[in-house]
Amino acid sequence: MAELVESDVIAWAEAALGAKVVDYTRQSRDNGGRPAWFITCQNGTQPVRYYIRGNRGPSFEYNSIYSLEREARLLKTLKKHGIPVPAVVAESRNPYAVILEFVDGLDDFTLITDQRERDEYGRQFGEILARWHAIPVSEFEKIGFRVPKTGEEYLVQDLEVWEKGCFPHLKEPVPLVTFACQWMRRNPPQPPKRPVLAQGDTGPGQFIFKDGRIKAVVDWELAFIGDPMNELARIRTRDMWYPTGNLPKWFQYYSEYSGTPLDLDKIRYYSIIAMMTTALALGPVAQRLDPRDVHAEWIAEEIWSKRATIECLAEAIGVKLEPPAIPTPERGRISELFDVLEENLREEQFARIEDRFLRYRMSMDLRLLTHIRHLTEVGRQIEADDLDDMKAILGRRPHSRREGMVAMDEFVRRAGPDMDAELTRYFYRHAMREEALMRGAMGRVENAVVSPIA
Repeated sequence: MAELVESDVIAWAEAALGAKVVDYTRQSRDNGGRPAWFITCQNGTQPVRYYIRGNRGPSFEYNSIYSLEREARLLKTLKKHGIPVPAVVAESRNPYAVILEFVDGLDDFTLITDQRERDEYGRQFGEILARWHAIPVSEFEKIGFRVPKTGEEYLVQDLEVWEKGCFPHLKEPVPLVTFACQWMRRNPPQPPKRPVLAQGDTGPGQFIFKDGRIKAVVDWELAFIGDPMNELARIRTRDMWYPTGNLPKWFQYYSEYSGTPLDLDKIRYYSIIAMMTTALALGPVAQRLDPRDVHAEWIAEEIWSKRATIECLAEAIGVKLEPPAIPTPERGRISELFDVLEENLREEQFARIEDRFLRYRMSMDLRLLTHIRHLTEVGRQIEADDLDDMKAILGRRPHSRREGMVAMDEFVRRAGPDMDAELTRYFYRHAMREEALMRGAMGRVENAVVSPIA
């Protein structure tokens, strides 16, 4: 599916709505997101706003399964059952986009500073979550959703989508992700007493709120039929981006409204795939960066996802983690050149850009520059430390990072459960080193932590 062209999208919207688009704004989001536009049409005497949700483009292989068409079918079904979601107004395959009703409100949960207000939204969300979980899954089977039968299928049905979109498209292996996938497959959970529709990426930041009320739950592209504890694990992921301040209370609200007891071991287990989904989706993207895409954001999200994944795996198996020593940068002539370039871009370019979307694009370049600075100043030492770490596992020191990634991936695929603890500790150190190379450019997850669940 080709990349979207803005002029084509707007022209289609006018034809589909039978109205002139008098204003439109490309959505800019600090966590990347898909192409999207807010538009205003003149219908008679009153302007009407809509939201256009576009296809992510060919870089994201999982779109072949988790498609816009599938999401539109789901929104219509949820609307029919009284769940507060945006109505589908129009759909198109060329350009590949959907028009949704505009829901007035905010989606940035970090704007809420009062903990009582945060908890009140948590209560409301728990009630809405329980309501869509109460819809019989047969309703979703009618629109193409598959219901798992065994404990293994409750993991594999979703995991396979991400594996197929990731591993065949990598330029070099990502052994941390290989290890986490293998561990999950070796330790499948018991099936739930009752399967539910899981939004797949749910929680704070995924609903629109205003005047103390949740107006709509949004972004259903990753939905699947699964275990309700898997759904709660996905809230834990969102909590890293948009901290609830009281995650156990959110879980308790859901349990009270749904009548479903909390299974903390299952939440810990499903937290691994909840955190890892981003790394699976972005592995090939980060290895084939598109200059027109949100390149620095994809790098940051993949790094964050791998670190959070291994932390949750360590939690699940009871392994204590210790961070590695990070070398101090040595400032020299190249650092001074970076200083000059960064100041020029920030003060002469970024400060003078008025268009919101173009400012966002420049912010991507500044974050990428920060990453390149770290690679230049401490990258070689960090790589050397990581290769030394690999030697302790492989019995030999790889000559390069790429050789090391290939060797570690091959080792992981042969390793048994007796190596789980040692590999977990190594991959944590590896992930922390990667994060150090993106320090100051991680965006919203710069200092994100995995919240406890009890």
